Amino acid sequence: MLLLLVSVIQTKTLRRALGTMLALILSLGTLAPAPAAAQSSLPGGFALPGGSSGGDATFPLAVGGRDVLVSLPPNYNPAIAHPVLLVFGGLGASAEEVSRTLGLRANSGAIIAYARGVGNAWAGAPYSQTTMDADVSYARGIVDAIAAQHPVDRGRIYAIGHSNGGAFALNLACRAPELLAGVVSVSGMFYTAADQGCWGGNVPVMLIHSTNDDVAVYGGGVRHGAPFLSVDEMFQRWGTRNGCQLQPVHLAAGGGRTHRAWTGCRAQTELVISPSAGHPWPGHAPAVARDFLARQNR
Repeated sequence: MLLLLVSVIQTKTLRRALGTMLALILSLGTLAPAPAAAQSSLPGGFALPGGSSGGDATFPLAVGGRDVLVSLPPNYNPAIAHPVLLVFGGLGASAEEVSRTLGLRANSGAIIAYARGVGNAWAGAPYSQTTMDADVSYARGIVDAIAAQHPVDRGRIYAIGHSNGGAFALNLACRAPELLAGVVSVSGMFYTAADQGCWGGNVPVMLIHSTNDDVAVYGGGVRHGAPFLSVDEMFQRWGTRNGCQLQPVHLAAGGGRTHRAWTGCRAQTELVISPSAGHPWPGHAPAVARDFLARQNR
């Protein structure tokens, strides 16, 4: 009898405990749900012009009497100093067109600056509407203007350009070598007169060109009434400026391309040749350029 009584008491106690727990669970279910995790945002309340909250927009930034279109990298963090890639389009290509068509932003961790040439052209060409000193000063001003608003890694400032802009990127390495950690020229139009004033060097350089380029002809020639250098001549000149031994080695390359590099250089000097890309900006240029520039810093 005593054991039966104890059992009944235990059963009632267990039921009361279970009832209490159930009531507690039900009461929790009626509380307001916990707030969802806040969406990632940029520290310091950073926001792009136009209300965008990420590095997705391209926006203008004043540089002297011109402007530049600036694109911040995806997942931009203003607490981190980023590299800067200066981009110079070919003759007639606006900064807006260059930003839309060159495909440089994908997989890039750099702040990209699409520069605006006077008359959509760059110094060093016979049709240029400005001087070399003015365009070099403008390029320096771009870096300073970006650095005034965003942390910049001064040891990783790069330049890339196409056609007339590709030649100017090299001219920038000639006249502002301390600014740049690396330069890529794509389908560059290397007017002889512009290169004669080159005094710089020790800047990593890559040339990307095609043997069937019918504008910036691989073997050199005359255009707009002015002579321009062959790609091989320009490759050799930069090999000399970068202290290379001028003994080429062949590196792996896909898509039927040839990839050459000088040996013993103080600064890497390379040439990527396509047999069929012509003069337009080639699809392989962004990845090839990115791989080269990622290895360079000052």
